[in-house]
Amino acid sequence: MPSKDAKLTALAVALLSLSTTSVRAADKPAQRPVKLYGEINDLAILSSAAGLKLSKNNLPAKVDRIALGSAASFSGLRAGDQVLNAEISDNLLTLTVDRKGKQYQAKLATDVKGLRAEFEHRKVKYSFGNSPFDNQLKTIANCDVTIMLDRCATMADNHAGCPGDLTKWIWCKQQVDNLFLATNRVLDDGFRLVLFNDTFQVRKGVTLWELKDFFARTKPDGTRKNISSPIASILDDYFKSRTLTSKPCVIIVLTDGTQNVGEPLQDILIEASKRMTRQGEVIVAFMQIGESLHAEELFDDLDRNLQAKGARFQIAQYKPFSELRNKGLVWEVVSTITETTPPPKTARASN
Repeated sequence: MPSKDAKLTALAVALLSLSTTSVRAADKPAQRPVKLYGEINDLAILSSAAGLKLSKNNLPAKVDRIALGSAASFSGLRAGDQVLNAEISDNLLTLTVDRKGKQYQAKLATDVKGLRAEFEHRKVKYSFGNSPFDNQLKTIANCDVTIMLDRCATMADNHAGCPGDLTKWIWCKQQVDNLFLATNRVLDDGFRLVLFNDTFQVRKGVTLWELKDFFARTKPDGTRKNISSPIASILDDYFKSRTLTSKPCVIIVLTDGTQNVGEPLQDILIEASKRMTRQGEVIVAFMQIGESLHAEELFDDLDRNLQAKGARFQIAQYKPFSELRNKGLVWEVVSTITETTPPPKTARASN
């Protein structure tokens, strides 16, 4: 059986041997089909990695479907586009596409690491122009966003309802990769990234290029997790440095919610709400990973009942895994921000 390296080499040779077509906008579509030589199924695998489904496994082929939050969805590709030619180089899939008699090129990442060599300045440009999702994605830049990721040992479990029977950790890694890739053109300063189990580590301004190394050095570990401590630390830093022009603070918590220790979450959130000056100034969104009934009850209670227990404003949100799994992290982050955090206008710098 050929080795993995041999298959990849054969794939690269096969894709790079495709017939070439002119990509001037005024050109007409190629009159004869572009033939793909080599292992046909490899094209489907690469397309799937980039987030698109083709009508068949040889070219030309129509784009049947594009996954929300994928590299394909932010390239400007649309369902119905006709893919005429495909090339791969440095983990970048380049497609020649016909749309209504005009030809374009779209570049899609099949592996995040491949983008550095191709786009050194982290500004991925597409010949289709700006993605139709850019306006929604730009709302993220209006907030101070922290991504908190559970790295406790329970996140290494599979059979947790993740698509493809992935572990909760690998599924989250893919979703965070998608988020960084999708926002790379509209968010220059990256995100604050917090990994936690019973302790936590904070990295500020993490960009797409730093993310791969960050994950490569981190694995799920530890039998206990403390969700409260990193949230309290982030909120305390925010309130201490808050000014009249501070952006809203949004904390996205990706966790399975099991084996939680530390101060009760409701106490942390109620206390933080009393330091807020308006609704939407701070939002803590709990996005459940996996199907834990205990976590569902905990986070749903925070979402529904926190003000009845003494919170000044509605500060907590809960997204069940069934919704997160179907819509993806990119969509949920954007919707959380657009629905709950209007731009700051009247914030007071009181602590």
